Amino acid sequence: MLKVKQGFLTLCSVLFISQGSAADSLTDIYELALQSDPTLRAARANFQAGRETKNISRAYLLPVISASADFTQTERNSESSQVYSFIQDAPFLSKSFSDTDTTSYGVSLTQAIFDMPAWYQFQSGKALSESASAQFASDQQSLILRVSSAYLNALRAFDNNETRKAEQRAIQRQLEQTQERFEVGLLPITDVHEAQAIYDDALVNSLEAQGALNIAFDALQVLTGQNHGSLSGLTDGFLAVNPEPLDSQDWVNFSLNNNYQLKVAELGKDSSYNQAKAATAQLYPKITASARYTDTDSDGIQTSYLPSESSSGVSSLSDGHSFGLSLSMPIWASGINSGRRQAKQRSIAASENFEVAKRNTAQTARSRHQLVITNTARVKARKQAITSAESARNATQAGYEVGTRNIVDVLAAQRSVFQAKRNYANARYDYILAMMQLKEVAGQLSPDDIYQLNAWLDPSLTVAK
Repeated sequence: MLKVKQGFLTLCSVLFISQGSAADSLTDIYELALQSDPTLRAARANFQAGRETKNISRAYLLPVISASADFTQTERNSESSQVYSFIQDAPFLSKSFSDTDTTSYGVSLTQAIFDMPAWYQFQSGKALSESASAQFASDQQSLILRVSSAYLNALRAFDNNETRKAEQRAIQRQLEQTQERFEVGLLPITDVHEAQAIYDDALVNSLEAQGALNIAFDALQVLTGQNHGSLSGLTDGFLAVNPEPLDSQDWVNFSLNNNYQLKVAELGKDSSYNQAKAATAQLYPKITASARYTDTDSDGIQTSYLPSESSSGVSSLSDGHSFGLSLSMPIWASGINSGRRQAKQRSIAASENFEVAKRNTAQTARSRHQLVITNTARVKARKQAITSAESARNATQAGYEVGTRNIVDVLAAQRSVFQAKRNYANARYDYILAMMQLKEVAGQLSPDDIYQLNAWLDPSLTVAK
């Protein structure tokens, strides 16, 4: 029974360790970044703030309802004298005191009937809210690119590090063989020195590659806020294919219709145009309707002490309502014309910026489309270059064995093989990023691209620091 329990605990421990050390996939990194990336969180907050612009500007077109309540307590002492010279020589004195409480309530409503500046401000605010939505969509695409780039850069750094270490080991073995041949008198000392120099260079490159690998893994932590020890590698079966559609003009059309940064520029142009119209409309008349209801209640007491004491209560109750229309129109106001001219020039600048954005978007779509096609061909060429480099290395090694080639030729041929492998790995990662960048400029990049790429990752191909 004890052995059974120990076996069960051992199995649980193995499962726990396996789960804890499981390689993170691209999907894992992306979903963590959705929640933890501070850049995206800031973009989400800016989006939430930006979409309120429409509601704020619309408030100037909606009625304003306000209520008021007042309570006033008044105490007053009064004393006066008057002389009646024909009746008596002594003055006539009067003295009184009053204490009154007054309570009043009121409700008022104000509604703009004709206010063109407020209308154009609302149109401007609506464009800015739509611009915030387009900007947030662009920021979401940017996250997809940043996650993909950081992940692929980690894979790239790992592949480079592996080939650098393999290159170092191969050169080290060649150096050891050269030293052995020198010791028995088959090679001159110069061959040993040349092999040693090449090995030292390979050692430095290996150290640099290890440092680049650590930095690449740290970049993932910036996105997710978590430490990632291992990743899933890209399978050898991944294929680089030309973009569909193949015609670059189709991608240009997609970009001009769907690029989010272009939409931001266009909506910014619309907002500036309406701001200019609002500035011009400051000279137009404004018509405002108002309604008000009031209720007032007063209670108090008034006492007179001289010439005889008497007291009386004071009470009043009143209510009423009023309706009105008001028209106002500026005849002259300092700064209106300057503001109108300023808003017009800003509208022109926004329009020109939109035109620049259109041209840049079209040019970027063409260049990225061409880059994808070039990288597709480059992947195929780099893969063939590995076979060619290996054949050249074998031939050089054979020539070295028979004395027609020297040690420098052999080491150069070996390094060419590893360089060809690095070039092939880099070409694959460059192709993936170029395809994603092409989809981004065309407004077609989405989380589905993350999931599709993740399907080409193999957890058994562990990539670690």
